Amino acid sequence: MIDIIIARLIANDLVSGDVCKEEIKLVRSNLDLTKKEVVLKDSIINTLGKQKEALNLIITKKDEMFIKQEEISNTYKKELSKQKRTTFLYKFLSVLGLLSTTYFIIK
Repeated sequence: MIDIIIARLIANDLVSGDVCKEEIKLVRSNLDLTKKEVVLKDSIINTLGKQKEALNLIITKKDEMFIKQEEISNTYKKELSKQKRTTFLYKFLSVLGLLSTTYFIIK
């Protein structure tokens, strides 16, 4: 009778051992998948970081371009203002010269 009880205990221990071995295999497989997932997520994070840096560089360059275009626009505005003054002065002096010439011709 003791031999049967011991045999049943041994059989239960062997089955439990086999179940534990399979569970360990599953846990290791799960761990490997988790490691691969972590590596993939790290890769995605690095890629997003590089994209962020590239976009920040683009924003910086665009800001610099905007500032340069404002400077060019201001320069053109100043030149246009000078040109308008010069044109007005030429027109005024031309009319004044025409009037004075007409006055001297009439007199």
